[in-house]
Amino acid sequence: MMFLRVMFQNNRLALFSAGFVVLLIVVAVFAGWISPYDPAVQDLASRLNGPSNAHWLGSDELGRDVLSRVIYGTRISITVSVAVMLVSFLIGCYLGAIGGYFNGSLDQILNIVLINSFMAFPGVLLAIAFIAFLGPGLSRLILALCLIGWIGFARLARGQFLKTREMDFVTAARASGASSARVILIHMVPNTIQPIVVQACLGMANTILAEATLSFLGLGVPPPAPSWGSMLSDGRIHLFDAPHLVVFPAAAVMLAVLAFNFLGDALRDFFDTRGPKL
Repeated sequence: MMFLRVMFQNNRLALFSAGFVVLLIVVAVFAGWISPYDPAVQDLASRLNGPSNAHWLGSDELGRDVLSRVIYGTRISITVSVAVMLVSFLIGCYLGAIGGYFNGSLDQILNIVLINSFMAFPGVLLAIAFIAFLGPGLSRLILALCLIGWIGFARLARGQFLKTREMDFVTAARASGASSARVILIHMVPNTIQPIVVQACLGMANTILAEATLSFLGLGVPPPAPSWGSMLSDGRIHLFDAPHLVVFPAAAVMLAVLAFNFLGDALRDFFDTRGPKL
């Protein structure tokens, strides 16, 4: 509680962002109870209706409730972003930590051959090529985003471990006979994890945006499963006669991305010992 009090003190924007992130998680978990309608049920008699008492955010070209589809789209976006961040965090931090700690030829192989090879390709194009080869689907979408998501964690972890391995407390731990695993887990990880946590929070925003982009291109979760990106793609042809089909999913993407970015900025400022605390 003291951590949260200090972090959000005099920073209403960070507090609002944290509250919105919690709201997104709650909506994603309890989408089946919160959603007023089944997002896949069609009602052609009420197609393209604007917001009303029956449909708070209107209905789409097949009469499906837009609010229900936005709610279930939240579940897909949060599921994809959390899964991608966890896998990318573990793989990237492991490879970066190994390369940064042991350095030498192993670091050159990991950094120059592996990491730089992946960085030579545009990330989104690599994900598009991966999904186009294997076909769309939730698991393939997560794998495609993990394929490009671990690189940032690996580079950041490598830089942090290269800096920390030369510090006195690490040298003392080695001199005392501690194993490499103990030095990394007990002494180095707690002193390098803070910027990586910030990277993970900012990466959530990038993953949500990437998932929406791939879904917009038809490479995300296949229909009738609702996704914010696919809703934008379906609604663009009705931009002028039914703008609510674009406005509400676009607002969901924008608010989610902003919330994670602002929360990441707040974490960065809190962990920065060189600057003033929030």
